Amino acid sequence: MKCIIIEDEILARKSLEKLCSKESELNLIGSFEDAKEALQFMSKEAVELIFLDIELPSMSGLQFLEAVPYMPEVIVTSGNKNYAFEAFEYEVADFLIKPIKSSRFKKGIEKASSQQSRLSAVSKASAEREVYIKADRRMVRVPFEDIFFLESVGDYVKVVSTDESYMIHGTLSSIDERLAHPRFIKVHRKYIVNMDKISDVEDNSVMLGDKVIPMSRAQRPIFLRSVNILKG
Repeated sequence: MKCIIIEDEILARKSLEKLCSKESELNLIGSFEDAKEALQFMSKEAVELIFLDIELPSMSGLQFLEAVPYMPEVIVTSGNKNYAFEAFEYEVADFLIKPIKSSRFKKGIEKASSQQSRLSAVSKASAEREVYIKADRRMVRVPFEDIFFLESVGDYVKVVSTDESYMIHGTLSSIDERLAHPRFIKVHRKYIVNMDKISDVEDNSVMLGDKVIPMSRAQRPIFLRSVNILKG
């Protein structure tokens, strides 16, 4: 697991770094004394596990958990056991009291690894059926079976579903990579279509209901290799 340490006490931080170096399943990619620096790092790097102190100078550990762009596994490290109740409200994997013993550290890693495996299985099952789209401070669940097509519109991608359309900031290529679903295929530099919604195919277009989607000459051979064709 790629992990980082957020701990302002230098001795405690060095101790955690040493404990991490002894665990083959851990890859320590960052060690910070300031939570704001860790936030900046996480905006650019994927982190799977955080060792997090609660009492930090510019931002507390709990404030950090409110601000993280995504939630990896978290093991709280603190000299004050009174923080345990608040920490577990954030579904942290474990709460370790400083100074941390090696045997207790190993148990924390086992808990984090087990929780990560369970959540990965849940995430994989979800990724096979649906996406969640941010819309007006909400996360709207959209089953793949309801999506007709995705269209590149400037700096955004429009997702057209049965009931509604949604705008997502990003490129069509980046959204395609994140979808990674076998029933969605790119037919044009501006369009990805749900193959289950196609009713008709012509030389340079596909029909989805009453919507005509252009198909580029470059994508046509790829599309034809992806479908089962019975020639009369």
